[in-house]
Formats: sequence, structure tokens, C-alpha cells
Amino acid sequence: MLLRGYSIKVLPCLADLERIRIEAELTDDISEVLPYLNATFRQSVYNKDAQNLTLKKDGRQITFHGKKIAITKLEDENAARDILDELRDLINRTYSNRADIQPKYDNWLVLTPLSLSSSLPGEKCEDCPVEGCYDFAEKLINGDICVVHCSPLFTDRFQEKRERVMNLLKQAGHDIPSEFL
Repeated sequence: MLLRGYSIKVLPCLADLERIRIEAELTDDISEVLPYLNATFRQSVYNKDAQNLTLKKDGRQITFHGKKIAITKLEDENAARDILDELRDLINRTYSNRADIQPKYDNWLVLTPLSLSSSLPGEKCEDCPVEGCYDFAEKLINGDICVVHCSPLFTDRFQEKRERVMNLLKQAGHDIPSEFL
């Protein structure tokens, strides 16, 4: 077990005045597990020099430091404790399984709908479940739609674009079946 516990300091949330943010002082230093957490949290931002990891989950920003975790947009202290208990368990599981995890010391590629949509076919598809490539890219980045729903992308005509899209998604931490790479 790496992390035994924490104590909470409740502060006003700067992003949403109707919510709180917390800073949890940790009983133990979790710095060594951060690259392993970075490998498991897709689209997180890891700063090796500052020894912190930031991710967005359920509309909240969570930042891990060596001896502290900060979380924004919480309903109340009970919600904070529930999330912190889950994070403590995740940290300890990740630490226990670190021999089976390839640590990631760099950042995931951050995709935007604009950057990804420019790599999509740009066709006006009648069978597309959304309105255009930009909306498709946004839903794809958020995990609300699967890339295989872009049928033109899987034709011979767009093989080069398909390879580019798949590589971008992989660099951003999305799971891509090997047959698409």
C-alpha cells in the first residue's frame, strides 16, 4: 500500500461558485506512481519536472501532486471523500500493479475537434449520425461515437486519411484495434 490516507481542506470553487474545491494533504508521497497513472488515464497532462498529473473527469479537474490532490467542482465534502477514497484505491492498485504497466513520462496528444476534423474525409454523408466532420470529431474525442461510424474513412479512397486519424487517436490515448493501424 502506497497511500494510507488524507486530510481535506475545503475551499470555494473558482470555476463554479455554487460548488467547492478541495485540497487533500496526503499521508504518503505518491510521486513515484504518477507516470503509471499517466499511462492509465487517457488524455491526462503529466508534468515530469513539477511532478504533477492533471486530468478532467466528470466535469471536474483533478490534479495529483506528490503529497496533495486537488479537485474542483464538488457538490460537498461527502462527494469529495467518496472521490478521494476511489482515488486512494486506484493509486494503491496502480502501485501494486506497476510491474505490469509501462510508465508514460510524456503527455498524451491533445486532440481538438478542429484538428481531428481536418483529417476526416470531409464528405457530406447521408448516413452519418451527426452533422458533419467537426461534430463527428468532437463526439469521437469524447468517446460518444466510434470511428467505424465514419464509413467513407474505411474506403480505399481515404486510406491515407484513415491511417492519419487512427494514429492521431492512438497518440491521444484512445484504444485502437490493431487491424486499423
